[in-house]
Amino acid sequence: MEQELERPAWLEIKMKALAKNYKFIRSKLNKKTKIAAVVKADAYGHGAVKIAKKLVCLGTEYLCVGSPEEGIELRNAGLEVPILVLAEVLPAQYQSILAGDLIQTAASRETLFALNKFAAKNNKKIKIHLKCDTGMGRIGFLPEELFEVYKLALSLDNLKLEGIFSHLARADETEKEFSNKQLARFDCALNKIKKSNFKLPLIHIANSAAVIDLKATYLDLVRPGIILYGLLPSAELKEESFLEPILEFKTKIVQLRELPPASTISYGSTYKTEASEKLAVLPIGYKDGYPRLLSNQGEVLIRGQRAPIRGKVCMGQTIVSVEEIENAAIGDEVVLIGKQGTAEITAAEIAKLASTISYEIVCNLDRNLKKIYLEDQ
Repeated sequence: MEQELERPAWLEIKMKALAKNYKFIRSKLNKKTKIAAVVKADAYGHGAVKIAKKLVCLGTEYLCVGSPEEGIELRNAGLEVPILVLAEVLPAQYQSILAGDLIQTAASRETLFALNKFAAKNNKKIKIHLKCDTGMGRIGFLPEELFEVYKLALSLDNLKLEGIFSHLARADETEKEFSNKQLARFDCALNKIKKSNFKLPLIHIANSAAVIDLKATYLDLVRPGIILYGLLPSAELKEESFLEPILEFKTKIVQLRELPPASTISYGSTYKTEASEKLAVLPIGYKDGYPRLLSNQGEVLIRGQRAPIRGKVCMGQTIVSVEEIENAAIGDEVVLIGKQGTAEITAAEIAKLASTISYEIVCNLDRNLKKIYLEDQ
């Protein structure tokens, strides 16, 4: 797709692919299970407002964010569906919770009391979901204390207990023993509440990995994140042919040059030409979220062929070899993530080279990169 941009570096987001991924997730669930789409971190780098609006149009019942501020951004964009803040908050953020009519995660007694006091002072009620730590070890009440905390939450007049949830730490592994232990601990804690004749609120534990292959976690809600964007949670999970990556990262060649033998390239002179070599300069670098760890090992696509990176990735420039690419020209489209012809470079491939996960690759893309939303792809 030819783009006339002030700066030749942009992201293309395929909305038809997003719909395809959403429908695939929905097809796995029973009719009673709702979808709480995770759009935190600017929808994993894809643009929270546009993605959230599309997901709501597709039928998602809830949205999940990482902070009240992210929730306010969605409210200001006109989104009215329930929004759950998945993380702990500080008192300075309480006003945003009220202003956005957000559902807040409560993971400590201190938060319960403080939220209740703040809501009472403002003559309001704050909706909450209790977080149960079944093995993640991050935030939440331990299963053995959940019953008492549940009763405490019900006793606080200015809180409305809407849900209880947990989070799986190792669902993206082939072996599910630890996930099953977490689910059993969660069930045990919930059963104690049930046996006391209390009515359970919304219950949820499933993340993207669990949606793929842990049917037992399909409770009242599921919380898909990375699979909405067409990426697998890990290389260990089976390939889901129905998922399609929705993001492509592109730029253009801004300069072509040929260096003689024994020339060194970029900081540290980590690459030296063995013979004369044709090179292309790209106007992107680690400030755009393109990992510096791709230096001397990553590749890009030019004219449907792979072009290897030469030397270190700079802050705003990257140099690649076009020695094997016939007729490479200034202005040629370059694909850093995505497809060109029959060739493809995935976020997972880049993540492996950068010793990280695909989540980090897409989340780290600079929010200032122009996003172009394609409705027909």
